[in-house]
Amino acid sequence: MTSKELFQKAHDEGYAIGAFNAANLETLKAIAQAAGALKAPVIAESSHGETEFIEAANLVDVVRNLSEEFGVPMLINLDHSPSVEAAEEGIAAGYDLIHINASKLPYEENVAATKKIAAEAHAKGLLCEAELTPIGGTSAVHEEKAEDVVAQEKLTDPDQAEDFVGRTGIDTLAVSIGNVHGVYASEKHLDLDLLAKLRARLSCFFSLHGGSTISEEQVRNAIKIGKIVKVNVNTELRLAYRKTLEETLKSSDEVAIYKIMPPVIAAVQKIIEAKITLFGSAGKVS
Repeated sequence: MTSKELFQKAHDEGYAIGAFNAANLETLKAIAQAAGALKAPVIAESSHGETEFIEAANLVDVVRNLSEEFGVPMLINLDHSPSVEAAEEGIAAGYDLIHINASKLPYEENVAATKKIAAEAHAKGLLCEAELTPIGGTSAVHEEKAEDVVAQEKLTDPDQAEDFVGRTGIDTLAVSIGNVHGVYASEKHLDLDLLAKLRARLSCFFSLHGGSTISEEQVRNAIKIGKIVKVNVNTELRLAYRKTLEETLKSSDEVAIYKIMPPVIAAVQKIIEAKITLFGSAGKVS
């Protein structure tokens, strides 16, 4: 199935595909193993920093190999690409999904940059994602409350969103409805009424960023109300990776890295499997 067909199936059947950031081979293996174990489609994605660290062509090749090995659809997404040039590198490297994030630019410049990348992505049969205004936070642990960060953000305006999607031709809109990147001192609260208004106005796919530590009930309701097809998760994976690696190093004097990593991979895989189950995508690969 193509990326669009996978998204359309998720939309029609009321589930979301998990999009998990991959910073290294261990995380990629955890994503693939979780998908294989639960017979679920998944998305491995790389931020701009992760892409520069591993390199785009390497990421694409490893994802293709793992997808074949585990017999599951495993897409690769260029996450929050910060410029037209960076997005074009992802297109050239063979990513399946391109997220161009020009949301910090003035609106008309955002429209122009996004429209250009959407056209170039579509020419290669790829899907394009974008956002209107920056989704706040970073993929880290924050001491402040989530609501304080959200209060400084501009949520997605339905009128502007309709104009943006219509003029750019994007396939997926990254909605800002109270979701922020990272883990906070308080629970994130999604504006599901706003999400319902956006869904009533727009026919494009929706993605939900900042999926770490949003309550299960809110995630399920967001998928149901907004027909969200893609939920991004990063910080929870990073925390599990680091915590388990630190514990493993403390309890072992092993110097062969590949012997140290199995517990780390297992810890990350456990979280991914829980998210896949929550998103409703388990068992969707026949």
